[in-house]
Amino acid sequence: MSESNLLGIFIALSVSIFVMLIAKYENKIVQKILHWLPAILLTFLIPGVISFVFDLSLENIVLHDWSKAYIYPITIFCIMSSMSLAQLKIVGLKPLILFFIGSFTIAVIPALLFMLYYLGNEQMADLWKGIIPIVGSWIGGSSSMLVLKEYVAVREDLFLSVLLLDNMIQNIVMIFLFQIIRRTDEYNQKFNISQPISFSEKEQNQNRIQKNPYLSVLIAVGLTALVVAMEFSFITNVIILSITGLVVGNVFRFWSFDINLKIGSVGIILIMSILGLKLKFNDFELPMILILFMINWMIINIAVMAFFNYKLKISMAWGPIAMMANIGGISTSPALASAYDQRLMPHAVVLAIVSMATGTFWGFLTTLLIESQL
Repeated sequence: MSESNLLGIFIALSVSIFVMLIAKYENKIVQKILHWLPAILLTFLIPGVISFVFDLSLENIVLHDWSKAYIYPITIFCIMSSMSLAQLKIVGLKPLILFFIGSFTIAVIPALLFMLYYLGNEQMADLWKGIIPIVGSWIGGSSSMLVLKEYVAVREDLFLSVLLLDNMIQNIVMIFLFQIIRRTDEYNQKFNISQPISFSEKEQNQNRIQKNPYLSVLIAVGLTALVVAMEFSFITNVIILSITGLVVGNVFRFWSFDINLKIGSVGIILIMSILGLKLKFNDFELPMILILFMINWMIINIAVMAFFNYKLKISMAWGPIAMMANIGGISTSPALASAYDQRLMPHAVVLAIVSMATGTFWGFLTTLLIESQL
């Protein structure tokens, strides 16, 4: 193996371990930095900075092929198999409808906006691919974002631009939603919403007890290896592994949701660190048209969610919770829910898991809608 390959492996592993360690480091300054520069972004940036400072050329090493061929598949399977369909019943029908309206809006609005922006600025013909991973980020989280990046072959410099924009917008939206959910009772009274939130006495993690983590991991690795060995295309692998993971995780009673979610999370960190090796800061730019596009996209999404929250006549807490389950995912949606009522935290987690399971497919829809206009 060449020195470049060994160096790339060393950097990717070192950065991944470093980021996972500091993410658990309970220091106020460190946590404040991670609030604005989350672990997933740092994992992408640090290898790029190392390559830039030491003038390394690591964008063509074999590690990138290994990542796409092996790390992506096991990550996708583990993430999908960590979703328990039995948990959906604690949320209720109307909140689920609102949540899926939010997902649909995130996926369809960029195609409608693209129609307007593309007519006025041909620069969008080059930038549209950067929009697709954001659909995955705002509905499925990091795993969907990475799959969709590969699906439409986004350049690393453009990917960095959308990552930074995504991070800034998410932080602003999170602050906004925290303010909104704290005034839920006021809004419920103002809009004459009296339907109470039903709470389940079951704990959200009741169905997530680690009955046999070792067997779960063995099956996950075995089934992933079997699919990879069939040498399907990347997207075919994604679809097969997503469906298989969802089925396996909900059929086997011994299945360990927690261990698979942890493996999937580690896989995401590894993939991001490997992608960071391709990053070239010389090509980085932050186009104003992309900034305006994403701001308009988010404003429309917020407006649509508020409208349907009101029309469904359910507690105004559900709008922020459903939005954050999509946009923020499993790490921030429970915190937002607890700002109104801690008993809503399991509901937020369930919605976030549904988001993780569906984000990639919403991204496929967005791609189809935009490509039809080119």
